[in-house]
Amino acid sequence: MAVKDDGAIYGVTNLKHNGVKLGLISEDGLQPGGDAPTKTRIWAAQKRNAPFKVLKSSPGTKMWTLTLIELTGENMKQVMGGEVDSNGNYTPPSEDKEISGVFDIECTSGHTIRIYNGTLTCNFSNGINFTNVLGIECELEMQDAGEGKSPYKVFAPGQVPPEEELPSTGDA
Repeated sequence: MAVKDDGAIYGVTNLKHNGVKLGLISEDGLQPGGDAPTKTRIWAAQKRNAPFKVLKSSPGTKMWTLTLIELTGENMKQVMGGEVDSNGNYTPPSEDKEISGVFDIECTSGHTIRIYNGTLTCNFSNGINFTNVLGIECELEMQDAGEGKSPYKVFAPGQVPPEEELPSTGDA
């Protein structure tokens, strides 16, 4: 049975990087953010009631923030780089890494938001105590997807993003 699209996008079912689930995220889900576009107003001496021209000086940025709370070695490696040994012990890289690729936000409403070229930067958050769990706070910023390509696409409920849009893993 097809899911009816009532226009409401809600709930996070999965967050995937290049087709692989990243693990559980905090109940706050994903929060939109980024920088708003900026404009420069050009004024003329003869026209004081409104700008003569408005130029877009910066297109702004589109970003999502989230906190990964399922900190298995494999999940930490996937969002921060590094290595995991056969016992599940995680060793971070010697320098911070940014992880890039295709990201899918799969929603409970049935929608999927595909980001074609995202960059994930991470750092620890939440603290270690009895009222919360240690997390990895992540910022997922949309980057240019290439000439003439949109940076993201929202798939309607029941529509599955094409697998061929994911990067090759090289395991063939």
